[in-house]
Amino acid sequence: MGEDHDIVIVGGGVAGLAIALALHKVGLKSLVLERADCLRTAGAAFNMWPNAWKALDALGVADALRPFYSQIDGIRGFSICSGVCKNVSLKRGGKGDSNVKLESRCIERMALLEALARELPEGSVRFNSKIVSLHRESLSPFTMLELADGTSLKAKIVIGCDGVYSVVARWMGLPPAKSVGRTSIRGMVTYTEGHNFEKLNVQVWGKGLRTGFVTCTDKKVYWFLTRRSQPQDAEICGNAEIVRNAALEMVKDFPDPIAEIIKSSPAETINMADLKVRWVWPWEWGRGMEKGKGSVTIVGDALHPMTPDLGQGACMALEDAVHLSRCLEQAIKSINIAEWGEVQVEKIESCFNKYLQERRWRVSSITSAAFVIGFVQEGSSRFTRFVRDWIFFPLFSMRYILYFAESC
Repeated sequence: MGEDHDIVIVGGGVAGLAIALALHKVGLKSLVLERADCLRTAGAAFNMWPNAWKALDALGVADALRPFYSQIDGIRGFSICSGVCKNVSLKRGGKGDSNVKLESRCIERMALLEALARELPEGSVRFNSKIVSLHRESLSPFTMLELADGTSLKAKIVIGCDGVYSVVARWMGLPPAKSVGRTSIRGMVTYTEGHNFEKLNVQVWGKGLRTGFVTCTDKKVYWFLTRRSQPQDAEICGNAEIVRNAALEMVKDFPDPIAEIIKSSPAETINMADLKVRWVWPWEWGRGMEKGKGSVTIVGDALHPMTPDLGQGACMALEDAVHLSRCLEQAIKSINIAEWGEVQVEKIESCFNKYLQERRWRVSSITSAAFVIGFVQEGSSRFTRFVRDWIFFPLFSMRYILYFAESC
């Protein structure tokens, strides 16, 4: 029948490690199954907004990251089409708090994963463990997980954190994530002698293209680019040098230092990905999940893949982890997990439904806002460029990012 575990977490990315640590903090042991042979670096870095730092504080790892990454002073946006430029300070105005700054830092993916993993008990993460299927046998309160190497595990509780192409989400009956018709390219550059860039989140908008960069440290800079997907993307995405050359061609008319940053980035930091979203309306959350699946749920990108236009993907995964761990802690206190049966399964299912109801409106609003904002910012048509540069840009001045980052 395979190994027996109380809680199995599928996926060792940000969501998986965060929920494992959150559960550990409340005294619950879990096993994280990661398909890769080590912590994955794809994605280079994340913008961590105030809501993410609140979650990292709750997880007890924020202070292990803060000293090593620069705090961002503001956001700068510029349109090469109209010349409109806007600056948004992260300092809060008002009497007595003019020097209070909203916390925003750009954190390397590996540093975040390592900070989370360090706080877990030894043996919490099992690498080279790719899940290929799940099932529940009739009259059994356990969930069986089948691995690619032929082994199997028996779990009382399963939490899917296996990303956009989640095996757990598919088994639960959720529709597959769909492409939004846009592609992102990301990378990181290290200046050994340091750089002279201001501590800003810089965004530059063109015709059907959005690019920019964020200072991570005094030596490291993270950059990004999004555009409409092209037929050749699937063929070139695995070749970093071809991707780099494509990115350089796209930004040839953009101001300095965009091209120089892309040109200087090591190939191993460059990543290209098709952007996907799963459209599930707030009132449909939980309904699309098939009944009889037992005590199983999903978090992070497995539940709500979103475009990166608000910089909230990793932030929302961290929020998910804190919310779910609190719900699960209360549920397990009310049952005897050692005597596992259908009564216990129903309690956990109720807990997971509560978690989904708590998260549905916030996650749905951010997913929708990121999609709309990304569409407008890229300015693929003359009309959207007009809206972006002369209506959206002057009126909203990019404070939409701060609204969602603060309202957790």
